[in-house]
Amino acid sequence: MSYKVLFVLSALVAVICGLGFLIVPDRALPFVGTTEQYASTLFAARFFGFAMFAFGLVLWFAKDAPDAKFQRNMGVANLLISVVGLVLTLVGVMAGNAVLRTNAWMPIVLFLLGA
Repeated sequence: MSYKVLFVLSALVAVICGLGFLIVPDRALPFVGTTEQYASTLFAARFFGFAMFAFGLVLWFAKDAPDAKFQRNMGVANLLISVVGLVLTLVGVMAGNAVLRTNAWMPIVLFLLGA
């Protein structure tokens, strides 16, 4: 798979998920297993959504970079983000207080696809 295809697919997933958490966090939070509507939970979801949206934009603009070394470095960064996200998601699923509950498979699948 070329870097351009990887960046486009990763950017689309990041932008779509990011916009969901940024604009309608109350509807996006049940996908990760929480229905809490506390102001702090909604703020954290919006902050997470913005981070995903911003990373998606970076990947989108990186797809047209002519420098092969830059594209390789962005590919490595994308891989590291996916691996760390997968590990954190698994820790959240296996936590004793069940930080991530019902739909924890969704972020696991997304991070596996990114890796």
